[in-house]
Amino acid sequence: MNKNAHINVSVEEKTKEEVDEILDSLGINMSTAIDLYLNQIRLKKGIPFEVKIPKNNIHNKTKDLAEALNLTGGKTFPKKFNKIISLYARGDIDYDVAIYAIKKEYSNV
Repeated sequence: MNKNAHINVSVEEKTKEEVDEILDSLGINMSTAIDLYLNQIRLKKGIPFEVKIPKNNIHNKTKDLAEALNLTGGKTFPKKFNKIISLYARGDIDYDVAIYAIKKEYSNV
């Protein structure tokens, strides 16, 4: 296949240097790596890896949920709530799911 299309991109120099080293150890050059990436996009009909906004700081998320728990009137909560808080803090469940699970557990206590 004749390669005659050109892509001109700007990247951070340090990133390029680090990637060049990695690609060199793999035995491929930047052009081949980009060609592989573009072909994966074509085959997958999208970016070939998950692209999402980074999770919030775990400490802040834990604090948010703890504040929500305090709205229950300062009652002590069962230790099983720690699992819900942990799942939320890691971003495995969202805030609404965490609150729902807590309310459900409170009704079972």
